[in-house]
Amino acid sequence: MKNFNKFSLIVIRFFPVQLILLQLKKNHLLLLLWLVLFGLVTQNVGMKMGLPYLFLSPEYFGKVNWLSFFILGFSIGGFFMAFHLYSYIIFGPSFPFIATLARPFYKFCINNSTIPTIFFFVILYNIYDIQANDELRALSEIVIHWLALTGGIVLFITISVLYFFKTNVDFQKIRLNKKKNLHSSAGTLFARRNYWFEGHDLHTYQPSYYFSNLAKLHLAREAKHYDRHILREVFKQNHLNASVFEVAMIISFLLLGLFQDFSPIQIPSGASAILLFTVFLMVITIFYSWFKGWAISIIVIVFVCLNYLSIVGGFLQPRNYAYGLSYVNKPLYDLDNLATLQYDSTALIDDTKHQFAILDNWYLKASHIQNKVKPKLVIVNCSGGGLRAAMWTTYILQQLDVKSEGQFFPNVHMMTGASGGMIGASYYRELYLQSLTNENVDLKDSIYLDKISSDLLNSVAFNLASHDIFLRFKKKEIDGKTYLMDRGYAFEQQLNFNTDSVFDKPLEAYVLPEFLAQVPQMIFTPTIVSDGRRMVIATQPLAFMNGVDFENKSIGPENIEYIKLFEKNDVFRTKFTSVLRMNSTFPYVLPMVSLPTTPEIQVMDAGIRDNYGSKTTVRFIAGIEEWLAEHTSGVVVVEIRDISKDYNMQNPKNMSLFERMLKPVANFYGNFQHAQEFNAEELFEGGYCGDVPVDRVTFVLRKDPSELISLSWHLTQREKNDIKRIFRNEYNKAQSEKLFELLNLD
Repeated sequence: MKNFNKFSLIVIRFFPVQLILLQLKKNHLLLLLWLVLFGLVTQNVGMKMGLPYLFLSPEYFGKVNWLSFFILGFSIGGFFMAFHLYSYIIFGPSFPFIATLARPFYKFCINNSTIPTIFFFVILYNIYDIQANDELRALSEIVIHWLALTGGIVLFITISVLYFFKTNVDFQKIRLNKKKNLHSSAGTLFARRNYWFEGHDLHTYQPSYYFSNLAKLHLAREAKHYDRHILREVFKQNHLNASVFEVAMIISFLLLGLFQDFSPIQIPSGASAILLFTVFLMVITIFYSWFKGWAISIIVIVFVCLNYLSIVGGFLQPRNYAYGLSYVNKPLYDLDNLATLQYDSTALIDDTKHQFAILDNWYLKASHIQNKVKPKLVIVNCSGGGLRAAMWTTYILQQLDVKSEGQFFPNVHMMTGASGGMIGASYYRELYLQSLTNENVDLKDSIYLDKISSDLLNSVAFNLASHDIFLRFKKKEIDGKTYLMDRGYAFEQQLNFNTDSVFDKPLEAYVLPEFLAQVPQMIFTPTIVSDGRRMVIATQPLAFMNGVDFENKSIGPENIEYIKLFEKNDVFRTKFTSVLRMNSTFPYVLPMVSLPTTPEIQVMDAGIRDNYGSKTTVRFIAGIEEWLAEHTSGVVVVEIRDISKDYNMQNPKNMSLFERMLKPVANFYGNFQHAQEFNAEELFEGGYCGDVPVDRVTFVLRKDPSELISLSWHLTQREKNDIKRIFRNEYNKAQSEKLFELLNLD
């Protein structure tokens, strides 16, 4: 028993164990960062959003390869070193013996590597899991990725260690320097050096054993007989060197923001996230190094001051804009002006007649294709859902045209929806428009599916980490107007790059094609953050979207027409990519778009109000009910959804204490889209479409949330394959047959 107790004491006093215990006791902020990282790489955090894929399947220049893993590894190496620096500055003085050793910081890092080592093997395992099961790669490729990741980590650590080998001091060096200076006239100057991070007395620990190198244990000798002032001098000098290294690292990271539009600099998004964590950790380290116990209080005071300055002076509040739109004129945004603008009976009559003219053009081709005097008018509703929705919508439209030999899409009169679904719908519409005049555009070509499913996240994440949080000063001139080059700009540039710039055109480019019914109209409905109204963005006037009876309105208009509100702001020069982005502004991933009104308003994702386009569709049908009754046999609403309308409750079980505490909030957000489902069904079933017969055909990507395809601007190869495969299941096949039967297509 005595030997066991002695062994236990040795283990508890083992230097790596003591460091872990101190981390658990005092370093909760840092441990929280580690928990987040472990949660991400083990696929337990952010899986619905696809966040683990950023670290387990990183892309660089559109490819997952050894180079992308090497860059990710290099950034992870930076985080490891930031962890060591932080720990050394906070805990180093508590272990005086380390200052008596040669290369003290190097030895400290070896013994402080328990958590980084565990993280390294955990991420290797999960890389294998994702690469083998989701990216469908061979073992040989995975091994190359492992080696590249390891090489990146080792390279950064090697560079760091070489710096500290050169600059750091130990007890012997300090003592020799003191002896030399005692014999010089400047000796008294060295006797007491004051640093801004001068420390205070700490509780000290004496380990039993420590790693002197990666494979060798040494007994930790007592340091009580050493000169206490010299030991403190060792730590202070090494702290200074560490602070210089950290400042240089932070400046180097910020300088990356200067080259944000230089493609090779746009590193994998997972590496950007790691770098952001690293900079955050280094900033905290510098604060602790300078201010010790006051660090947290000073950080809080700084944030409070910055928040105050942002309110009174607009400091740190750069705005994101819709590119192409003029911000010189600022129309009044209040109830009276909105009512005057939208509750205009003359505009209602004119806009309805205008829409009837478009419908007449549509009728000429649809009646011929369907071989009916009264054809079915087709409206497409596409749900949001990031890149999965974009690819799913494009694939559905492509396959419906393939199976109908090009007869389906000409029947579509209008398309609406949210987020990624509308990006996919817009892409296919633009390809269809080009195919009318360019025989080289083959709508059946699978290359278009590859393009629309290409990564959109890397450039956004890089700009968020390197520019938007810290710098926000680079600007770009577009059509004679100057805009900030933030992550919103990066998103549009990447979208143009992925799609061969087919969206790089103003809103006015679609006015005539839509009027002539060469392509379907598109109605975008981003949410106005200030009051929850919907900004209706379309090339055609749509006064009837607020109803057809303005006399009995008891509330202001819900739908605000973009082209009318900003009539004097070069509204039709708005970049179409900006329209797509306004409709797809997922919180925090993309910035809110500010619009030039008094007071200023911002818009965000259409999915906040109507993720499936149902509300817009019902309003649209009600507005043209008269024409539909006379010229059609009804409307077919093609719903392209990323999830089924209804599904069973998942994993019913007894709730834990924490779940009960979080359930009220989780219920609000977790059932948000499900609540939209019930509202949409009520609209279609409650007679809001008048007497117009409405048939709905629904294509579903997932039966329930457990069928995981991440909500992200990045897709794995397995997810891309699943999207193609799911269209061929029995349910979606039956829906295709139903649609073709309704439209009288062979």
